[in-house]
Amino acid sequence: MDQNRLPSPHLVHGLRKLVYDLNSPDPLQGHGLSGINFGSTDLISFHRGSVQYCGEPVEKLLANGSFEEVIWLLLCGELPTEDQQADIQAIISDAAVIDSAAAEMLDRIPLGTRALDLFPLSISLLSFFDPTPHDQNFEATRSRVWRLLSQLPVMLAAGLGKPLHDGVLLDPSRTETLSWAGRLLYCLRNDDVLPTCAEDAAMNAVMISQCLTEIRPACFAARFAGSTVNHIVAALQSAAVLFVSQLRNDPFAWSSQVLLNLQGPADAEEWLKQREGQPMPFGFGALTEDPRPVVLRECCHGMLGSHRRIVMEASACRLEKRLREKELYPTTDWMSARLMTLLNIPPDRQAVVVGMARLVGWAAQAMEQQVAGVSLLPSITYGSLESVTP
Repeated sequence: MDQNRLPSPHLVHGLRKLVYDLNSPDPLQGHGLSGINFGSTDLISFHRGSVQYCGEPVEKLLANGSFEEVIWLLLCGELPTEDQQADIQAIISDAAVIDSAAAEMLDRIPLGTRALDLFPLSISLLSFFDPTPHDQNFEATRSRVWRLLSQLPVMLAAGLGKPLHDGVLLDPSRTETLSWAGRLLYCLRNDDVLPTCAEDAAMNAVMISQCLTEIRPACFAARFAGSTVNHIVAALQSAAVLFVSQLRNDPFAWSSQVLLNLQGPADAEEWLKQREGQPMPFGFGALTEDPRPVVLRECCHGMLGSHRRIVMEASACRLEKRLREKELYPTTDWMSARLMTLLNIPPDRQAVVVGMARLVGWAAQAMEQQVAGVSLLPSITYGSLESVTP
């Protein structure tokens, strides 16, 4: 055969490579999970200016003012009955005690540790004292979430230096009028004053507003764990660690400190003028129809009563007015920081409140993912394509 009539080796190689590429999936699809749907959720929905949790309008839930009811809604898919509401209070009261060994471990944490860093650590420590560690059915999973929610405020208070009495933070008779959110507020404040009814209601509004968001990295971590392991604590640990890691530069603390430093509306104007040309790094965006910032603003207006609070509210209103002229509007996160500052929660502890609220959402996400049975394990290509020999 005349060898000169055969195609050259590099041409054969090129043609084979072309055929391989044509028969292969779009290579862009192999880069991350962008644009890939891994499921759907009814936990949160956005429709015609309304935000809904499990089909319930968030305005209705905020008007009701009970974060415990929202917890039940997210974990069970429906609002609790009157009998179930009584069960909730009994569960929270009975489970709000921690083992002395767990509190002693927190005593060994170095001084200066961020309050936010205690959040995932407390989840891990409490898991060692779980009375039913090997029971993984759904009822046991819900009970485990309720126990964690009951114990975490006590655990965090111990880590922040508040004294415990036989594993309990407060005499139940002192807190029987407080909601779960109100007890968390007491745990995180520096004083020993019980929250008022108005402060208790405002704290509930923050928790309800923050418990569910669109899918963010911590939410995805919870769903990923839920799709691969049948243990709710693993999902919550994964989400909490990622949440805390993303807040190395804590935007809630920054927002709160900005508000605390403003000495009046004129000071707010001057502060914004000095930032001319720089975008707001946190808490403001395009106008949305999310009702949560509106409700939180109304709660802020109800927190007046001291000169400091009046000055801060006037400063915040002026700042938001000027930013609105630039078509920037406060988000749920900014309004939460504003309200938590009025509630006297120290700036470095406000992200703990957000994490505690989202813990419920993460649990619901993980449980929903387990039921869906959809694996979120992505595929990855290792190394280079195998060379094609002529």
